Amino acid sequence: MQFAHPLFLFALFALAIPILIHLFNFRRFKKVYFTNVRFLTDLQQESKRKSKLKQLLILAARLLTLTCLVIAFSQPYLSSSVQQKQKAGKRAISIYIDNSFSMEALATEGRLIDIAKSKANEIAQYYKPSDIFQLLTNDFEGRHQRFYSREEFTKLVEEVRLSPVSRSLSTVIRRQNDLLTDRQNMAMNAFLISDFQKSSADILFIKPEPSCSWYFVPIAPQHRNNLYIDTISFESLVHRPNQMVRLKIHICNYGNESLEKIPIKLTINNIQKAVASFSVESNSTTEVILPYTENDAGIQFGTLDLIDYPVQYDDQFFFSYSIFPKIPVLCINGASENQYLNALFKGDSSFYFINLFDKKLDYTSFGNYNMIILNSLEEIPSGLVQELTEFSKLGGSLVIFPPLHMNSDSYRTFLSAFSLPSPESIDTTRQPITSIALESELYKDVFEKNSSGKVILPENADFPLVTKYYRQSKNLQSDQEPLLKLLNGQPFLTLTRSDKGKVYLFSIPLEDSWSSFPRHLLFVPTLFQMAYLSNPVKELYYLIGSNEIPLPFDSLNGKNLLKIRQNDDGAEFIPGSGALTSRMSLLIQDQVKKSGLYTLLSGKRPIEGIAFNYNRSESNLKTFSESEIKKQLSRHSSGNIHLLPEKKTSLAKQIQNINQGAPLWKLFLILALVFIASEIFLIRLIKG
Repeated sequence: MQFAHPLFLFALFALAIPILIHLFNFRRFKKVYFTNVRFLTDLQQESKRKSKLKQLLILAARLLTLTCLVIAFSQPYLSSSVQQKQKAGKRAISIYIDNSFSMEALATEGRLIDIAKSKANEIAQYYKPSDIFQLLTNDFEGRHQRFYSREEFTKLVEEVRLSPVSRSLSTVIRRQNDLLTDRQNMAMNAFLISDFQKSSADILFIKPEPSCSWYFVPIAPQHRNNLYIDTISFESLVHRPNQMVRLKIHICNYGNESLEKIPIKLTINNIQKAVASFSVESNSTTEVILPYTENDAGIQFGTLDLIDYPVQYDDQFFFSYSIFPKIPVLCINGASENQYLNALFKGDSSFYFINLFDKKLDYTSFGNYNMIILNSLEEIPSGLVQELTEFSKLGGSLVIFPPLHMNSDSYRTFLSAFSLPSPESIDTTRQPITSIALESELYKDVFEKNSSGKVILPENADFPLVTKYYRQSKNLQSDQEPLLKLLNGQPFLTLTRSDKGKVYLFSIPLEDSWSSFPRHLLFVPTLFQMAYLSNPVKELYYLIGSNEIPLPFDSLNGKNLLKIRQNDDGAEFIPGSGALTSRMSLLIQDQVKKSGLYTLLSGKRPIEGIAFNYNRSESNLKTFSESEIKKQLSRHSSGNIHLLPEKKTSLAKQIQNINQGAPLWKLFLILALVFIASEIFLIRLIKG
């Protein structure tokens, strides 16, 4: 046992006072004369013995009372393992405040972030002004990488704000380990103040510095309910002016209460497009579909809004996409232009259709087109193979109609670049097309659906008739999708993907002598859908923290400076950039901190719309309870990790108890009261 104030022990000399009083204040008995005292002799002797015993017991009670009071004021304690390990002198204290969006939730005392800041200041006040302090948040700011005085630390704490950045607990502790490494000559203490969300608090994987004392300070929200928009997508990738589209919205309810008739609003280019209401069960998800009519061509900026409290950062969702006025299509012809392709694309204002011959190609212009059609090229030179391969990898669509007479070796080399089977021989067996991949991306919006949402073709449907076709050299591989099949199972139209692009291979040339397909109704939606789906598939949104954004290089003017402007306040910044053949990647480099809608500008010309949303990893407010944290911390063998639970005892007092060991002053104070009560009992109740 040790004492916080050992000088108080000198007061034990005061024990001599009651002893002296006892010695010099014996009770004197008066003589009383009786006619016959023979019968009182035994009684008198017995009373004297009882009185002497009573006085000794009272003296002992008084001495023990004074002893317990003196010891209580000297504050005895049992030394702890932390105290035994602590080095004397200055201390280095690192305090982490979790400022992620989940700390916006409410507790009985207010917002969690405000409570965390208050606790950080309380911890700082416990230590001496001569100690040094370091503040850490999820932002990992440069100014938080050094130690400050207590006064400077308090000012930094007041500046802490909620941040979209979320860090795992193991990442935070690694940073604290690095910052404390240079302070090995000092007593080191590290505090982690957080709600300890299950999504980020990977307690089992932390590796705290053994020479440092670690303190976990949990703050629990009063309610863990949260409703938020998680993800969105369109049912169809095709966007055309004045066309009806359906937006799918995935909504999560992380709460113990079912919600009904919650309104949600869709705005496109600052015009309200749709309003709906939805219901969602507790701790579950739902999907809301909002149909609306597209605007005219151009950049589309969309915003979804719902109402939820108190966590509101995830109640808005931003997205952006473009509707192209014309789709550029290039047709590379062998001997002559094709009348069916000309009639299809040149007669529709939605397309910009160009015919070129294989002997007069400018390979550098391929990046200006979304789709390239190879029409009856008898031979494909190696240079063209290389350029078409690069074109498809970067997102372009390639459509191949074989020629009447081909160079087999040339086509074998070309098609092998896409892992496609090469035409082997001509089969002249007459048979119809009998199978259509109705669930494929190409055909899912072509045919009318019944009330259950399925397409059922009639048994006597009029399908194109094939007179002859090219048989393929081998069976289809797993990455190849047959979209149209003949009666004998041979593929008529095959789709394969080449990185970001698509490659369509027909088994016939566009000639009447081979098939009725060019004159059939199926020909129009098939080629149109290929062209519509060739539009660059741009991400509807990015999460804050995404660094690289791919954009088409051909839409950028290299003479002008690229800038990204926020639509709301007009703030601009210059992103980094990197070119890859016909594609451009923008490097954001953590310059976006706020969710919202942004516009990419080349000079003053808008190029693309970009939407940024906060990461939804913080939206699930489920946290570890104190018992769960304690259980997981117990799996770490080191005895330098402590849990400071939320209870009536102040945080500073809990730290003091851990640092100074178990205090015993309360015990001695209680004993003093017991001995005082004993003295009263002896004086008042025991006669003699």
